[in-house]
Amino acid sequence: MKPKKIEKDTESRILDAAKRIFIRKGLDGARMQEIADEAGINKALLHYYFRSKEKLFLTIFREELRNFFPRLFPVLLSKDLTPEMKIRHFVENYIDLFIKEPFLPAFVLREVNRNPSIVAQFIGEAGIEPEKLRNLLDVFATELNLTMNEMLHLMVTIVSACIFPFAGKPIIKQVLFDDNEGDYQKFLNHRKTYVADFVIHSLKGRLLK
Repeated sequence: MKPKKIEKDTESRILDAAKRIFIRKGLDGARMQEIADEAGINKALLHYYFRSKEKLFLTIFREELRNFFPRLFPVLLSKDLTPEMKIRHFVENYIDLFIKEPFLPAFVLREVNRNPSIVAQFIGEAGIEPEKLRNLLDVFATELNLTMNEMLHLMVTIVSACIFPFAGKPIIKQVLFDDNEGDYQKFLNHRKTYVADFVIHSLKGRLLK
């Protein structure tokens, strides 16, 4: 039986290696042998820890959700921040997550279409109860002077504006930036300000008090 510390270190090495491979190759293009080579282990050991590429990816996805939502909720519920500050925080954290893990958006879209229940399952595992989420949106809608229907449209609009530049990277990078990775990354960083400004401007004078 392997000592727990060695097992934990090996698992961390595998997860870090898998992230690098997924970033370069995407989920469909990645191979377990490549991940094993990147982690400096043999393929048999990789399968000992993670039986399949999908299981490995799901582990990464689950951990990212667990890290993301607990950071987000206290800010949106904070009484010390203005609605504008909360919108900026939400957009910045959402885009930062995908800059850090750019393979996640395409995976989420794929899994939602292939197996819709899996995202709900992971959100539950991350400690996000549906009732808690609805209450959060209700409180935020009141702050923004929105109906719940308007709040739902707003959240979907914000999330879509954050996700699409990553999910559509092959088109955006090739067509708009002549396949220049540096220019594409600058564009992503600028999105943090642009999307928040766009949303806030659309609300000011009509909905935000």
